[in-house]
Amino acid sequence: MSGLSKDPKKAKKQLAQLEKGKFQKGKSGNPKGRPRSTIRTMIKEFEEAGLVVPSNEEMGKMYLYIATLNEEELKKLLNDKELPMMTRIIARGILSKKGLDVVDKIVNRAYGSQQHIDITTNGKDMKPEPLTIRFVADKEALAKIQSEIPNTEEKEGK
Repeated sequence: MSGLSKDPKKAKKQLAQLEKGKFQKGKSGNPKGRPRSTIRTMIKEFEEAGLVVPSNEEMGKMYLYIATLNEEELKKLLNDKELPMMTRIIARGILSKKGLDVVDKIVNRAYGSQQHIDITTNGKDMKPEPLTIRFVADKEALAKIQSEIPNTEEKEGK
């Protein structure tokens, strides 16, 4: 073996350590079994305690109600140890220097992010016209090409 010491006493000790670390036949390498998921355990405990996860609509309303409170009411929320931590965290965020960012995130959470509306094509797909580039050597060739280009006023029926 390449990893063993050249000294026979040390090599023998190393081999004994390797044998000691091997799995024994018929004995499990994990006698306690697979550990239980702590998240699943927590969820089960929360449900057994009667806690209910609020719906997205309820969360949105909560965010908006908190965003409408004045500074004193927010401070009361922040200091009320009986309220859920999420409520207190949101209140702290609004009262911080990043309050505007927090309010923006609250509104996005409640209503969804800002939607961009295309007002130029009335929702229709734009079909770009092909672009042709022609190089000309003299004025006659340029005049011929210009005569082939339809006038935009004629095209629109003006």
